[in-house]
Amino acid sequence: MDRVSVFARRQRIKNLEQWTLYAILTESFFLALSPTIAAAAVMFGVITWFLRKQIDSRYKMLSLPFDVPVALFLLIGAASVMLSSARSFELIYNYCTMVGMYGLTYLIVGQTIRTPAQVKQMAQALGASAILVVLWGFFQFLFGVDVADVKWTDPEAFPELRKRVFSTLENPNVLAGYLNVFICLALGLLAKAARRSQKLILIGVIVMFVACLAMTYSRGAFLTLAVVFAVYGALKDWRILILFAAVTGFIVCNDATFTNRILSAFTGSDSSVSVRIGLWVSTIAMISDHPFAGIGWGAYKLVYPQYNYYVADESIIIYHAHNLYLNYAAEIGIVGALAFFWYFFGTMFMALALNRNERYVKGTSALLEFVEEFFVKSAFGRYIAELGTVVNEKLSEFANGLLNLFGRKKPRLKLKKPRKRKDDVIHNEEMNFSEHTRQKFAATEKVTSIDEIAVGGEKISVKSVQVDSPAPQKPPLVDWHDATQINDKNFLDGLKLGIGLAFLSMALHGLTDDLLFNIPSSMLMWQLGALGAAIHLQGGSTFEKDDFAGDD
Repeated sequence: MDRVSVFARRQRIKNLEQWTLYAILTESFFLALSPTIAAAAVMFGVITWFLRKQIDSRYKMLSLPFDVPVALFLLIGAASVMLSSARSFELIYNYCTMVGMYGLTYLIVGQTIRTPAQVKQMAQALGASAILVVLWGFFQFLFGVDVADVKWTDPEAFPELRKRVFSTLENPNVLAGYLNVFICLALGLLAKAARRSQKLILIGVIVMFVACLAMTYSRGAFLTLAVVFAVYGALKDWRILILFAAVTGFIVCNDATFTNRILSAFTGSDSSVSVRIGLWVSTIAMISDHPFAGIGWGAYKLVYPQYNYYVADESIIIYHAHNLYLNYAAEIGIVGALAFFWYFFGTMFMALALNRNERYVKGTSALLEFVEEFFVKSAFGRYIAELGTVVNEKLSEFANGLLNLFGRKKPRLKLKKPRKRKDDVIHNEEMNFSEHTRQKFAATEKVTSIDEIAVGGEKISVKSVQVDSPAPQKPPLVDWHDATQINDKNFLDGLKLGIGLAFLSMALHGLTDDLLFNIPSSMLMWQLGALGAAIHLQGGSTFEKDDFAGDD
């Protein structure tokens, strides 16, 4: 093969790789703005990835940490559709379009993202889209969204509640869960940010997203976020609790409806609480009747009328169980649900755990080491042991932080800077000054003394003038150039932590709602799961060591 053909082949491989990356970035940006464009981008990315794999003999597929449970979930989901009593073309189409997109998204993201630069590009696309979603939510809140046309509230319990924003996601609860994910991502990046300007920007983003979250009036999402902030603040940085408390206090003081809405979650005065309980009772009956194969992926709305123990109006369509765990167990069976939760919670523990070479840190309890060695052959046990190690270390850091907070701080030594010369001698009579310069000095000069000195046998007058040094300029509050100088290692660690917190948020939110029923939210979860797996492999063949060079 001649050199020209080799060069052309390499160029085609490079182009296909770039097109696959562009497809992933397009999906990331349009995920919450236009799911149709995002789905088309996924299909294009799969085609370009497959063509590259065929012509590139050096390309090797990566083995991601949770390929096995993902494959089991896909297979069991297909089996549940084929064995469902409600099997129909709609059910098969639903599975192929939704679950198929999940698998393809996981495939191309996990097999394409291999450098920190690609991770940053994907994060930028997701972040830009989230900013647009939030801005549109603000627009809805300012210019009006009447909930009388969309039954998302109980008018008897909350007659004063007339606005619940939903932005581009069609439902306030879905928007709230979406915002929780990005707040957690920003929180993870904030934990690893090294520069003041970066921290200020991330704090501003978190405040903006929390404000938009309050406009959704979603109780479950807000309480979930409160738990995440409380856990993170107690184990990592107590100052984040102050930030969250300040934002929450501001919202409570300016919106009594929001306070009543949150408190109603504990009193049960809203009809939505009793409706959820009724749905859960019906779902448990479905699971008991179909424990292994389930009722079929996406068949909940078709099967629910047979288990309608609460909703009297038959015209109301119930699409899901408003509980992530019960919904998966009902639709794909207990075994399929366990396969999904293996992937879901495995990704969460993997993202929240320390790096493997940092597990045995100084001060780690010997009991934790023994437990970890005992469960070394069990993946789930290893995640539990790693989590225990992290909790032990963070509790120690929190205790030390409290001691340092109330302890006496040592004064910092300040180096004295050399003083600038304040007096300068200006030969006003002999130097060739312009009239403009003379007037300028005459107006501002402070004469300290006038002397006569001999120069070349002649006496001349010399003024000693005190020149005021210019006042030092204060640095800007946010240095945008400084904010863009992000260290790759810190960014990847922060994003990985944010992914773990985002999965924790989805897990907690899943107790009262099935956030993953919505296509944008579920595809976002699979994107982040594959991205977290790719970042986790940074110590192996996925990321080169040289890729982590950067400014601290």
